[in-house]
Amino acid sequence: MELLTSGQWQAWPLLQACIKAAFLLLGFNMGLFFFEGYQIRMKFRKMKEQGIPIAEPHSLVWGHLKMMVAIRAHFPKDAHNHYAQIYLVQNWQKFFPGAEERPPIMYFDLWPVLEPFAFVVNPAMCQDIVQDRLQPRHPQIKHLIKYISGARNLTGWDQPVHTLWRSRLNPGFSARNLQSHIPTFIEEVETFVDLLKAKAPKDGSWGEVFQLLNLTTNMTFDIICRVAMNVNTNEQRVGPTDLQNSMRTLVRNHVIFKNLGTLPLRLSPSWNLEAWRCSRTLRRALMPRIQEQIGSGEQATTQKTVIQLATKEISNESSAAGGNSKQTTPLDKKQYSEDVLNLMKQFLFAGHDTTSTTITWAFHFLAKHPAALDRLRIEHTTVFGPDPRAASAMLTANPALLNALPYTNAVIKEVLRLSPLAATIRRGSPSFFFTHHSAASGTTRHYPTDGFAVATGTAAMHHDPALWPRADEFIPERYLVPEGHELYPVKYAWRPFEYGPMNCIGQDLALMELRLVLLLTVRELDIETAWEEWDVLQGRVAGDEKPPTINGDRAYRTTNGLSYPTDDLPVHVRLRNP
Repeated sequence: MELLTSGQWQAWPLLQACIKAAFLLLGFNMGLFFFEGYQIRMKFRKMKEQGIPIAEPHSLVWGHLKMMVAIRAHFPKDAHNHYAQIYLVQNWQKFFPGAEERPPIMYFDLWPVLEPFAFVVNPAMCQDIVQDRLQPRHPQIKHLIKYISGARNLTGWDQPVHTLWRSRLNPGFSARNLQSHIPTFIEEVETFVDLLKAKAPKDGSWGEVFQLLNLTTNMTFDIICRVAMNVNTNEQRVGPTDLQNSMRTLVRNHVIFKNLGTLPLRLSPSWNLEAWRCSRTLRRALMPRIQEQIGSGEQATTQKTVIQLATKEISNESSAAGGNSKQTTPLDKKQYSEDVLNLMKQFLFAGHDTTSTTITWAFHFLAKHPAALDRLRIEHTTVFGPDPRAASAMLTANPALLNALPYTNAVIKEVLRLSPLAATIRRGSPSFFFTHHSAASGTTRHYPTDGFAVATGTAAMHHDPALWPRADEFIPERYLVPEGHELYPVKYAWRPFEYGPMNCIGQDLALMELRLVLLLTVRELDIETAWEEWDVLQGRVAGDEKPPTINGDRAYRTTNGLSYPTDDLPVHVRLRNP
């Protein structure tokens, strides 16, 4: 029996040639891949020969990967990578045995999982790269929110486009405009307080356990939707809506870096389909409202949305350029609507997720530090009087009173220090070097950035005992002591919102929400974590494996979302004056 026809025999040499070419191409690319790795490994060795501190051990085969795995083993599997950064800065002598002082930059060879990283743990050097000699954002930080808001957004744009859009958006996030929204904030926060009270028994005993992050998320989502677009989603009462569900799915599952470790996920058809479906839901929910806001023109109201004020700024740009003040052509362009859609998705993400997480951590830290909680309550009573329910009316009449709470601000700053949510990553270049003078050795050294993703090590700096005495302790008084006091913060060491022209545009909004939530909550309710009740609900019994902790605390920052607390922080509440 003939196995191949004559035509097939003739095609066989061609097939063999194609297979051979494919193997040659594969071999060539594999060769380039390993040659790149060799160059990276040797680069670290050369830097060490030049006197630049390199963490030990550094292997020609593994680089710093084994070291990082060993560090990660100190923490629970779901712990955020911030803890590895903190461990490195607090135990730097172990990894830099010959150094006289903690290096201002820590270089890490993580190929092939990640490109080489340079973690900047010196506040002045951080300022250099984000403000003094501003460097462009790294593609990794841009990719981080790609699946939420596409490529065109405040994170994705470099200058001058970023500067142009920042000038258009600044009025919407100005203190003046945000103060005009105080009644909106109060309405939403009071709903939050009412929902908490509903979970507290009338007799003053502790209520049943629930996950606090869910409630704080609903509240902050409602607030950002109303401030940005005047959309009342009413998540707290009837949610979660499809809008929030889609955003939460993207935040929890699709805010990822682009590296070898995430490659299988990024190639997964089901994962990409989920991202597409969520993006489609967001578009359908937001685009009609965006187009309505763009076309609404001037409205006789003191409360302006971010979209309305941005549109007004663009009209002003047209007028300044000599056009008609009523010209609307730029506002009708499809790209403008698409850009606003991307920006709104970015604001919904950043404007609810980071704030809700910080609020959750604030209640946890205050429950663990009753003296700070007592002082907080005393300040609120001093400024707003003994009746907690009177604060809302007083703020509505005089929003500036929200700025008269120095200890409340200090509490918030300390929460953000101990649980920072983000940092920035900038592109290194052959022409950009850091210069550092060592007080210990009296030498000046140049630190290269070419070939590195340069990250500000915010979490590491916030826990660095060289910058913060009693670094792991919750001490709001740090921000109230006079200059010269041992607790007085080092300049630029506190940087949860980053600095410079690309810092967080919504930081004033976040701080206003945080102050208002604490003001309207802590005098009416006690809130504390309830792990024993939570364990019962999860079916854990005596003899089960002991739940993981960090520094003895069940609540720690996890890899879920943007470092959500363990299990979204299970708590119970009780009325203070039943």
